[in-house]
Amino acid sequence: MIMFLLLSAFSPIAHADEVDDYLNAEIRRRHIQGLSLAVIKDGKVEKLAGYGQANVELNVPVTPTTVFQIQSITKTFTSTAILMLVEEGKINLDDPISKHLEGTPETWKEIKIHHLLSHTSGIKDFINEPTASLREEITEEQVLKATAPRALDFQPGEKYAYSNTNYHLLAMIIRKHTGKSYGQFLKERIFEPLGMSDTRIMSWSDIIPNRASGYQWRANGLHNGDFVAGSILAYGGGGILSTAADMAKWATALDNEKLLKKATIEKAWAVTKLNNGATSGYGLGWGISTINGHRTLGHSGAHMTGFTSAIIKYRDDNFAIVILTNAGGANPTRIAQHVAGMFIPALMPAVAKAIEDKEPKVTQLLREVAGNIKEGKLTADPFTPDMWKIISPQLKALAEQSRRDGDFKSIELLAHSESGSERTYRYRLLSARKNHIFSLVLNGDGKITGLWIEDE
Repeated sequence: MIMFLLLSAFSPIAHADEVDDYLNAEIRRRHIQGLSLAVIKDGKVEKLAGYGQANVELNVPVTPTTVFQIQSITKTFTSTAILMLVEEGKINLDDPISKHLEGTPETWKEIKIHHLLSHTSGIKDFINEPTASLREEITEEQVLKATAPRALDFQPGEKYAYSNTNYHLLAMIIRKHTGKSYGQFLKERIFEPLGMSDTRIMSWSDIIPNRASGYQWRANGLHNGDFVAGSILAYGGGGILSTAADMAKWATALDNEKLLKKATIEKAWAVTKLNNGATSGYGLGWGISTINGHRTLGHSGAHMTGFTSAIIKYRDDNFAIVILTNAGGANPTRIAQHVAGMFIPALMPAVAKAIEDKEPKVTQLLREVAGNIKEGKLTADPFTPDMWKIISPQLKALAEQSRRDGDFKSIELLAHSESGSERTYRYRLLSARKNHIFSLVLNGDGKITGLWIEDE
C-alpha cells in the first residue's frame, strides 16, 4: 500500500518537557491533528500524554484516554487469540485452514494456519482488491466466497506478502471454535483480564466516549477521513479501538505468562522461515527487526479513515513505545523510534547513509516514476497489474503533493536486498522543500510490485 505524507495547518502547544518539545515540533512539521503517547520502561509507565485535537470541529483536545482506531496493530491481538486456541488444543499451527473453514478452494489445500499468521499464504488482500465497495457492508463469508476463486499470488510459504485477508480468515476460525466473534473473545480473554477498559471493536453506530475523529489532508485543505463500512473496519486485522493508556498495558502483556506460555510467545516472536530457507522479518502477528543492534518487536497501522499508529517493543531494553494519531500519513513509527532514542540514546535511529549504486537502471526507473507522478503522466507500464490497481486511484493526490515539495534535486540509494526473484531498493529522494524515502520492489520481470513513500 502506498503511503504519502500530507499536510494540514495546526497551532503549536507549549510544553516544557524535552519529549513534549520534540512531539510538538513534529506535530507542526508533519501537521498532525492529534497524537497520544505511552512510554513504558521495566513494566512501568514512564510517560503518558496527549497532544493536539481529537476533534478539530469541536476543538476537543487529545488525552491519554482518547480512543483511536489502532488499525493493523489489531493483528497482534488476533494472533494472541489464535495462539490461545492452539494452547487449548482446539487448533494446530500446522493444520490446513480447510480443516477449520468451509468453502475454501482446492488451490488453498496447502495453506496452513501459520501461513495466515505470518502473511505467507499467497492469498490476495481483499482490501486492496475489494470484492465490493468499501462503503458497503459485507459479511466474513462473502469475503471468503469472493476471494476463493482468485489465483494465489504465490505458493504457500514461498514469499512474505502482507494480506489483510489472512487475519479476516483467522477471525472466522476464532468464531468457529468459540462460538463468539473475535471481538467478544478478545474482550473476555484479553481486554478484561488486562484491565483495558477503553478497548473494544470498531462500531460506527455505538456511542463511544472520547472517540477521536480521523483526518486526511488533500490539495484543498483538511478533510474528515474517508468512510469505510463498519463490517470491513471491524475485521480481525484492523478492527480495534483503543487508547494510549490501555495500549501501555498491552505493550507488556506478553512479557509474562499471564496470557500465553513462554514457549508459545517465543514462536510468535521468531522470524518466519520461508520455503527456501530465507527469513521474512515477520513472526506470528508481529514485525521483527533490530535498531542499532537492539532487538525490536512491533506493528504499525494506517488507514484511509485518517488514523495511523505504532507500537514498538525493545526486547533487550525492557522498553516500549506506543504512538496513536488521528492523522493520515503521520509516520508514527519514525516518531516512536525517535522518542525511544530520547529515553535510551543507544536506540536513537541513525540517519541512513547512501551506499554505492551498482544498478543505475533501477535508479533511473525510480527517477522516471517520480517525475511522471509530479507531471501527471504516470502510466501502468512499469507496474504489475495488481500494483497499478493500488497506485492509480492515488495519482492526483500524489502529483499535487509532489508539486508542493518543490524541484527535485537528487536520489540516493540507501539499501538493497533480494528474496527469491524479488529485489527491494530503498532510496532517499531530495527535493527543494522536503525529502522522502521511497521503497521499491521489483519482480523477476523488472516490474514494480511494491512502492512505499514515506516522509523522512
